[in-house]
Amino acid sequence: MALVIEDGSIVSGANSYITLAEYRSWANSRGITADLSDAILERYVLRAMDYFEQLLFIGNKANENQALQWPRTEALIDGYYADATEIPPTVKTALYEAIKVEADGYSELNNQERKTIRERVGDIEVTYASNSENRTLTPALTNALRKIVQSSNVVSRA
Repeated sequence: MALVIEDGSIVSGANSYITLAEYRSWANSRGITADLSDAILERYVLRAMDYFEQLLFIGNKANENQALQWPRTEALIDGYYADATEIPPTVKTALYEAIKVEADGYSELNNQERKTIRERVGDIEVTYASNSENRTLTPALTNALRKIVQSSNVVSRA
């Protein structure tokens, strides 16, 4: 399946906010290896989009018929409203981080395994701290999403 890029003009059938070249450029500028085939990288982009599009974003969709969550109106980022006819750089950065998480094998969509308290294999025994997470934490993705995802502490009226 080819990527169809949403650029803010409400592209019919859009399934991504970024191109493969944009991701590779972002990754290379940060020293992140992105020498994957186009087919594999495209799968990572689509999987990251599956995760990304289920999030609850700030603002409102710009058009009721748009395929994706962005562009949005009333999306206040760093004190300024994002233009409702473009995809903000903050959105692309968050997607780049989500793709990296996919490529690293820590998909946000994977099932979470049960938390191991004690495991013994032969002479080797492992016990995890009671406050340890049962999944790999991805602070870069969390930080990238912070400005564009609605806080879970916000109460709104219907």
